[in-house]
Amino acid sequence: MKCLILNNLYLGLVLETSGFSKLSLIFKIFIIAVIYLIIAFALRIMYKDMKSGDKKRVKIKRTFGLEVVDGGMNNMVRKGSVIPIDREVTIGRKEDNTVVLAEEYISGHHARIYMKNNNYIFEDLNSTNGTIVNGQKIQEKVYIRPGDKIEIGTIVFKVIG
Repeated sequence: MKCLILNNLYLGLVLETSGFSKLSLIFKIFIIAVIYLIIAFALRIMYKDMKSGDKKRVKIKRTFGLEVVDGGMNNMVRKGSVIPIDREVTIGRKEDNTVVLAEEYISGHHARIYMKNNNYIFEDLNSTNGTIVNGQKIQEKVYIRPGDKIEIGTIVFKVIG
């Protein structure tokens, strides 16, 4: 109790010597109001952060890929599986391809899908048996869109995205 009285006495002495007691009542209220506004603003920011939780505003990237509609004679590819396509995918029988399809009707380096200017392009790489896109045998590069059907050997893919 004695310590509390000494602290209050010291605080009063500091306030008198600092000139705070000489300030007008209106100025004192103004300073206190500004402090309360700063505290309220900080609490509002903290509330919004807590309310949003871990929800970060992330741009949702559309996925683009090939869904297996018919696995054909290939036992390694199951119906319904999806091959995601990011920038470039190569398809063929050789091990250095992104997608390896072990089937006799598929060439070593059969086809390639790549993105150019936000469009996906399918290219047959001069394969022996060719590639069919939407029922047409292709000879050159074609743009592919969601819903297109691609036949490579006996495997049928559907473009999704």
